[in-house]
Amino acid sequence: MTELLNTTTSLAVAAIKFKWQKDEKTYDYFIPEALTVNVGDKVVVETARGETTVEVMAIKPTSEMAQKKILRIVEPEADKGEVA
Repeated sequence: MTELLNTTTSLAVAAIKFKWQKDEKTYDYFIPEALTVNVGDKVVVETARGETTVEVMAIKPTSEMAQKKILRIVEPEADKGEVA
């Protein structure tokens, strides 16, 4: 019976950095269960000014600061020299 009370899964957290930041400050966003995110990935997050692309700087098991989830991973563009 006690196992049923503890069935919530905590989401991992990505520490992200905005492009315009000059310091080492990062912001925490939850990683949705359906996404696999790695350090160095570019992801899209929601901000007060809309969606923006950011870089993942670290992965953390938890955070007291995270409030929003990562929306999606930015897929790398195909090499422009490639012929399809």
